Amino acid sequence: MSWISRVTMTAATRQEYRSLRQLKTEPYRQHQVLWQMFKRPEGTSQPFLFRQVMGDDDDVLRFLMVSRERPCEAGGLRLESKSYQPWIEAEARYRFDIRLNPTRTEKVAGGRGKRQDYVISRLHQLGVPRHARPAVRRCIVQEELPKWLEARGARHGFALEQCVVACYERLTAHDKGRDMTISVADFVGVLRVTDPDIFGQVLLSGLGRAKAFGCGLLLLRRMA
Repeated sequence: MSWISRVTMTAATRQEYRSLRQLKTEPYRQHQVLWQMFKRPEGTSQPFLFRQVMGDDDDVLRFLMVSRERPCEAGGLRLESKSYQPWIEAEARYRFDIRLNPTRTEKVAGGRGKRQDYVISRLHQLGVPRHARPAVRRCIVQEELPKWLEARGARHGFALEQCVVACYERLTAHDKGRDMTISVADFVGVLRVTDPDIFGQVLLSGLGRAKAFGCGLLLLRRMA
């Protein structure tokens, strides 16, 4: 059985408010906080997908989370959970929202290829001069990234009918003395299910990489 949960953090003091405000902009730290809700030994794979839910309250931080085991309340986190067994039909249409880390594999002489950030890789491939990069970057994000997702959808049981990139940004995290920087893109639109079995696995296991940065959780709303 899988579970879908809403996790809420609140701030009651000035210090808690400052900590919460900082946490809102650091998804890797969010991931570390949510780990407390699972009794897993260090070094095991992440047992959940999560996505921060944006809101207007400065003293509240909320997440949606999908996991294959039931989480437990911990560290002042308020938890609401219910079983999650999505029923998916072929040709069903959904409005979707997903945050992903777009990458592509560049060929390396004598090697198997190296995974690179998609947008940065394309800028280098096109040889775009520095002064022209902002305009070309916007074009790549809005025109190429939906096609990038469309290609992955064909392998994961869905087809895109509409898709736009609502946000594209670079995120930085610090862990054990090293910096990590990735790009994330928020995709929204309409999809159609082509293979219910494969698509159902995507809902439970997520899509793509960078799940520790809040990527991969597919949020859906059924269309009539």
